[in-house]
Amino acid sequence: MKQILLTVTLVLTALSAPAMAMNVDMSSLTPVLTFPEPAPEPVTQGAGGIDAQ
Repeated sequence: MKQILLTVTLVLTALSAPAMAMNVDMSSLTPVLTFPEPAPEPVTQGAGGIDAQ
């Protein structure tokens, strides 16, 4: 059984090598993800956000 798996692995590797060498464009397989810009933090007056010791 171990020899059969080794043989199948080697054959599949040899058969897939030319396809990998052709550098097939795979950019259309997944969509481009876009994220919205984060909302700015509100600006407050005073020292509420300052850690004054």
